[in-house]
Amino acid sequence: MTLIRLLSALFGLAFAGALAWGFAEGGSVVPLLEIMTADPWGVVTLADLYLGFVLVAFLMVLLEQRRLTGILWGVATVVLGNIVTAAWIVFRLPKVIARLAQRDDS
Repeated sequence: MTLIRLLSALFGLAFAGALAWGFAEGGSVVPLLEIMTADPWGVVTLADLYLGFVLVAFLMVLLEQRRLTGILWGVATVVLGNIVTAAWIVFRLPKVIARLAQRDDS
């Protein structure tokens, strides 16, 4: 579990660095989105990406002890992307595993 949390933290930090580099070197993402949405495979790729965000958001809502906390994590994931997913794994994985273990016992 510690390895998963460590890898999630490293990937999240690496992605944060990639975001900073992208904004510093490439400016706005809007021109790329215009190109992507003009191509059918670009639309499919974006749909796949957001399907993943929404599915992870559902899991966050289901696995958080407080519904509101899960909703806030889920909305942040849909809006900000997988950097939030990485942070959620780093901060919540032990509690989620403990909750799942309790459910298996009952």
